[in-house]
Amino acid sequence: MATRKLKNFEFAGLQNAEAGSVDALHTFNAFETPNGFVFLVSGSSQPVEEAQQVGSIINERIRYYLENEVLADPKEAVRNALVYANGFIFEKRRKEPEFTPGEASVLCLLVRDEKVYYAWMGDVSLYLYTGKRRFTLTWPLETAAEHDAESEQKQMLFLGAHQLAEPAVCDKALVPVDNDMLFMATGSGWQSLREKAFCGVLADSMPSHTKVQRLVKIVTEQEPDRPVAAQLIAFYNLAQNERSFVAGKSAPVKSVIEKIQSKIEDKPKSTLVKSLLIAIGIIILGYMFWDIFLNNPQRPVNVEISRTAVEEADSLALDTIEAAPERAAQATLPADVEYVVRSGDTWGSIYRQYEVCSWFIRNHPSNAGRFDADDNPVFNTTLVIPVKYSASSRLNPSYYREFTTDKVGNACQNVNETFKRRADQKLVSPH
Repeated sequence: MATRKLKNFEFAGLQNAEAGSVDALHTFNAFETPNGFVFLVSGSSQPVEEAQQVGSIINERIRYYLENEVLADPKEAVRNALVYANGFIFEKRRKEPEFTPGEASVLCLLVRDEKVYYAWMGDVSLYLYTGKRRFTLTWPLETAAEHDAESEQKQMLFLGAHQLAEPAVCDKALVPVDNDMLFMATGSGWQSLREKAFCGVLADSMPSHTKVQRLVKIVTEQEPDRPVAAQLIAFYNLAQNERSFVAGKSAPVKSVIEKIQSKIEDKPKSTLVKSLLIAIGIIILGYMFWDIFLNNPQRPVNVEISRTAVEEADSLALDTIEAAPERAAQATLPADVEYVVRSGDTWGSIYRQYEVCSWFIRNHPSNAGRFDADDNPVFNTTLVIPVKYSASSRLNPSYYREFTTDKVGNACQNVNETFKRRADQKLVSPH
C-alpha cells in the first residue's frame, strides 16, 4: 500500500502476495477504532479455502472487538482483543473439522494519546528504530514445557491452539518521540538481518512504502516463496520529548555457549595428572570401605542389665506415653461468592480470577437463565461462583487439588454430573 499520512504518524504496509502458492497467507491491516488507531499483521502456515483465510479472520475478529468494546485501559483492550480472537479461532476449529488454522500468529498495535500498546501470539517481530539503533520489543511466546520420552522442550504458543491461552502484552506503553519508527512483521527471520543493514534502509530519505519493500526484499531473497506481511509506522509532531520503552527478552546465544564448551573440551589434559587423580580417588575409596566395614577400634563388651532395671524402665516408659491427638476436625468448605460480569469478560478471564471450571458455574442452580444463547457470560449479570470447586489454593486450600486442569481438563471436557457427584462425595467425607 502507498504511504498514508495522519496527524502524528505515517505508515505503509506490504504482503508478498506475488509469491504464488502463499497468496494471502499473511496479511496486514490498519484502521481507526473508538479505542485508538490499530495496526495488525497476522498469518498462518496453513493454506485453506479462500473464504476461510486465517489472517483475514483474525483481522476481522480483532477489529470487531475493538470497535464494539471500549475500555479505559488501552493495554487491557489490546490484550482482550487477542484473547477474543484466540477463543474464536479455537471454537471454529473445534466446530468445523475442515477448518485448519495451522500455526496462526498475530501482532496488534494500538496507538492512543501518542502512546503505543501492543500484544502478540505466535511467530511475529516488532522493532523500534530510534535513528541510531534497532531495539527488539518482542520475544518468542512459549507454552508450558512439553514432556516426552527423551527431552523437555517448550513449544511456541500459536493462536487458537489452546482455549485459555494468554497472549504476551507489553510491560508498559511505548512512548515514542519525533522521527522514531516501528517496524512490525510476521515471522522471526528478521533477527537475521544485520542491524547495520536494517538501520541503513530506515535512515534513507525514501518514502515509507519503499522502505518496507526494501526490507521485505532483503529478507525474502533466499526464500522468495516465504509468506510475509509487514508495516512501518513513522512518528512526527509529537508533544513528548522523552522516549520510553521496554526492550524484549532474549534467549542465551547458543553459538557463544557452544564455543565456550568446545574450548573447555579441547583443553589439553596431562596424562600423568589424570592418572595421579585416579590413584588418589581409589585410595580414598579403599580407606572409606576399611574404616566403615572392617575397622573396629574397640572390642565389644558384654553388659548385663538386671531384671529390676528393665521393669523400672518399662514403668517409666508407660508413664510418659500420651494419648494420640484426635484427628483434626474436617476443614470447612468455602462459601459461594457472587461476581458481576464486566465488559469484555470471557470464561477465560473469569477462570483466571477464581480457577473454577465454567461447567460448575453454568450448572449452578442460582445461575439458571443468566447466559446468552452460546452459554457465555452476559455483561452486568451477577453470577454465583462455587469456589468449593476451585483449583486455587488461596480460595480452596483444603480441596483445590481435586479440581486442577489435569483432572477437569483444559476445556472442562472431563466434567459432568458423574464427576460432580464424585467430587461432592469427597468434599463431604474426604477420608
